[in-house]
Amino acid sequence: MKAIIAGLFIFALAQGAVAGHHEEGEGGLHLKPRQATSILNVTSVDMGSDKTTITASGKMGEYGKVYVTYNMTYSADGVSGAVEGVGRGVVDAETVMTGRFTGAWRREGSTVTMYNTVNMNDGSQNFDVITFDARGDTLTHKVFILK
Repeated sequence: MKAIIAGLFIFALAQGAVAGHHEEGEGGLHLKPRQATSILNVTSVDMGSDKTTITASGKMGEYGKVYVTYNMTYSADGVSGAVEGVGRGVVDAETVMTGRFTGAWRREGSTVTMYNTVNMNDGSQNFDVITFDARGDTLTHKVFILK
């Protein structure tokens, strides 16, 4: 039940962020990008009856070379649900960033959009919007500053 409530909260936050980003002059939530939009390459998609796991990697701004895993569970409607996972970025030979995230996802046609709150190992927090077109092998990853 906590996961469902958290997912609904994240989805509501995402809708406010998206609406606030596009509707100038309104009282919506305005988030500042932490870095430029990144394109990650999907390395695998493992579909099951209870969850789908997507793994990806690529260069991601200040996080360097990133490896990430998204574990998506299904809601009763089959076109949305909860997502959780972890990502690691190798910045240089000494610095590795780790982020754990939880959020919500929704599919429209062949496009899946995930909205995640990310807690980084340096204490920062991000709000990520990830778009996966299931016809391709890439994820478009937008990172916004929460903390």
